Amino acid sequence: LIFISHDLRLVSSFCDRVLVMYAGRVVEELKASELKQAQHPYTRGLMNCLPQIEGGQRPLPTLERDAAWAK
Repeated sequence: LIFISHDLRLVSSFCDRVLVMYAGRVVEELKASELKQAQHPYTRGLMNCLPQIEGGQRPLPTLERDAAWAK
C-alpha cells in the first residue's frame, strides 16, 4: 500500500516505513518511528509545519525552497 500525504503525523500512524520525496525524487527513507530524527531539511521542514493543538495560535512556518533538496 502506498499512502501519499504531506501530513507526516498521519503517515506515521499508518505506515512502518516512510519515503520523503521532493521534486519527484526520494530525498530520505526512514522508519516512521524515526521521523523526529529526520536528517533531510525538507523532511524536518515538513515536521516543523505540523500544527500544535496546545498553546496559543501562531502562524505555521513556511518552507523556503532550496534547489539542493532535489539532489
